[in-house]
Amino acid sequence: MVKQQHITHAQELRLQAVHCKQHNQSWSASKIGKHIGCNRMFVSRWLTRHQQTGDINDKPRSGRPQIADAAAENYILMAAQLPECTSAADIAAKTQQALGLKLSGSTVTRLLKRKGLQHLTAKVVPMLTVKQKLARVKFAKAALRRERCSWRRVMITDSKYFRLHAMGKPAGRWCTPATREVVARPKHSVAAHVYMGVAFHGATSLKFVTGTHKQVSKYTDPKSKRPYRGLAQQEYTDVLHDHFIPEGNKLFKNAGQWADKWQMQQDNAPAHKTPTNMAYIAANVPGGHFLAWPPNSPDLSPIENLWSWMDIKLHKLDKRKNIEELKERLEQVRQSIPPTLLHNMFDGMKARMERVIELNGDYIGK
Repeated sequence: MVKQQHITHAQELRLQAVHCKQHNQSWSASKIGKHIGCNRMFVSRWLTRHQQTGDINDKPRSGRPQIADAAAENYILMAAQLPECTSAADIAAKTQQALGLKLSGSTVTRLLKRKGLQHLTAKVVPMLTVKQKLARVKFAKAALRRERCSWRRVMITDSKYFRLHAMGKPAGRWCTPATREVVARPKHSVAAHVYMGVAFHGATSLKFVTGTHKQVSKYTDPKSKRPYRGLAQQEYTDVLHDHFIPEGNKLFKNAGQWADKWQMQQDNAPAHKTPTNMAYIAANVPGGHFLAWPPNSPDLSPIENLWSWMDIKLHKLDKRKNIEELKERLEQVRQSIPPTLLHNMFDGMKARMERVIELNGDYIGK
C-alpha cells in the first residue's frame, strides 16, 4: 500500500480497488468498478500493476510535471460548484485569486473531465404548484393501494408529434473548420401526430390523427365553421372505438391475462376527459378507467420513456423524404420494441409511485 500525506483522486480510487480485492477475493474487476464508481479496465490495470510491482503510483513521465497539487485540485472541484464559476476560465481566475496558482482554462477543463465532471446545462423540469404536488401524492397512494399486479392489467395511452426532420441541436464532431459538417433544415418541419397504447404484454399499432401533415379533421368547429386544427373530442371517440378498445381487447386476450378486467389510463388532454369519452371508456373497457391522471406529470408515465426510445431509434434509420416514409419508419420502430422494455416499464411503476410519495409530490425524473 502507498501511504502519502496528499494523494490524488485517482490514487484514492486505486487504493480502494486494491483494498476491495484484498478483502473480497471473489470479486471481479467489474464488480469492484461498480462498487467504487469507475470502469472495469481501470480496476484491472491497477490490480495487475499492484500484483506485479506492489506499487500504484504513476510511472515517471517525460512530459511537463503536473501544475496542480492535491490541494489545488480540491479547490478547483470546490470552485466548480460555485454559482459564479460557470466556465473553466472563471474557475481558473478564482483559483489564481485564492491560491496564487496560474492555470489555463484548458488545464482546468482537463482536470474536471479527469474527475468525471461534465459541463451540462440545468435540466428543465415542470414547475409544480402545491396543489399539483398533493394531487401527485394522492394518485401515487391510490395506485399503491391497488393489488400487486394492477399495472400489468393497464394499457397506458398517449400521443406524440414526430418530426420529419430532427429540429434539435446537431451533435458535435471533432473536425477542422474546413471539414465542419453543414446541416440544412427547414424553418418548420412537417410532423406526424400519432396515438399509441402500451401494456405489459405489448403495444397497439399506431394511429395517425389530425395534426399529421395534410391530414384534415372530418369534424367541424361550430364556432369557426372550419375543420378542427387539432384533435376534437369526436375524433378521439373514433380512436377509442376503432383503435384503442379493440386492440386493447386483443392484446390482453392473446396474453391470456386480464382479458375481462383490463383498464385504460390516459392523460388529461381536453379531448380525452370529456363526459362523452369518459362514459364511453367506462361502458366499453372491461375494467373502465384506471385512475384520474394528475396534471403536469409526464414524469410519472412510462410511455414518455418509450416515446424517447422510439425517437432515438427513428433518427438512427435512413432519412425520411416525406410524410409517408416517416409513417413507415415509425411503424418499423414500433414493431422493434423489445418486450423486456415494456416489462421493465410496467414493473417499475411501483417504484415511481413510492418515489413521488417520498419526495412529497416533487418531480422524480424519468
